[in-house]
Amino acid sequence: MTSSVNMMMPHEMFRRTSAAPAPHQTVSVPAPVPAPAPAPEELRLSDLNWIGDLGEGGFARVYKARHCRTGEVFALKLSFYPDPLAAEEEAEVHNRAAGAPHVIDFYALFRGPGGKFAFVLEYMDAGSLGRLLRRRGGLRMPEAAVAELAAQCVMGLAQLHSRGVAHLDVKPDNILANARGEIKMSDFNLSRILYGGSGERLLVPITGGTKMYFSPERFAPKARAGPHGAMAADVWGLGVTILELFLGRLSLVPGVEKPSAEELKRAICDGKPPSVPEGADASAELRGFLAACLEKEPARRATVAQLLSHPFFAQRDVHASRRALREIIVDTL
Repeated sequence: MTSSVNMMMPHEMFRRTSAAPAPHQTVSVPAPVPAPAPAPEELRLSDLNWIGDLGEGGFARVYKARHCRTGEVFALKLSFYPDPLAAEEEAEVHNRAAGAPHVIDFYALFRGPGGKFAFVLEYMDAGSLGRLLRRRGGLRMPEAAVAELAAQCVMGLAQLHSRGVAHLDVKPDNILANARGEIKMSDFNLSRILYGGSGERLLVPITGGTKMYFSPERFAPKARAGPHGAMAADVWGLGVTILELFLGRLSLVPGVEKPSAEELKRAICDGKPPSVPEGADASAELRGFLAACLEKEPARRATVAQLLSHPFFAQRDVHASRRALREIIVDTL
């Protein structure tokens, strides 16, 4: 696929549709784009009109954009990479996950001058689970909704891991939701492909990311891990995420609102694993699920394959859980 657009300031970039073309390389997923979106080979960045801001992270800003011909709404992630290969590696992660129901859809990567890259992605109208947490203002989430949310997150990780990808930055801000109650994994700028072209297992860095969601082994200097260790790090991040969503907020260092990196390291590496407080209204199944995710020794931590059959959501009332999650999501729109 080849397209053209002048990379400008973000708002100008979306509004301008008649700029003189400047050919550049693009990367697109092989799967077809769902109707009514244009097919990947027809998608041009110059056809996307800016209609709002969606958020900002350490490496990117995300915008809401509408296709001028079809009316399809996309999320457009404008990333700044000093190394162009990093953007291509992120696109390759998306390509490997193409078609996975609980991973965000990827349509194209546009490359321009100045280290700017534009990822055209599926738009999720409820935003991130981090947004949901903030909108709820510390309210606990009903266990039925947590079970559905956990089930979809585990399926998303299973879909990544089965395709040889470790996410390595699992946290509420990197998991998206929509009003239909669908949950999808997103934000793969720190993700790693775990197997080489001939199938050999690779050692990958597991140090980048948000330290609150680090597993103990990730605090080792220049930590690296093979496929099992990298996947185990994802499971720990998922456990912390689910615990935080259930409780409404989570402090790993009691009495400290914003702990330092060293305080977090001591709490995670030397303290007891995070858990539901004693006396809190939580089922044995939920407590067991969290304990399986938050085992400090990575070799003993549950795998996503084991979590898929965990009674916490394997035995849930699926219709009631999905309804509870949808109601919470819609209430925060």
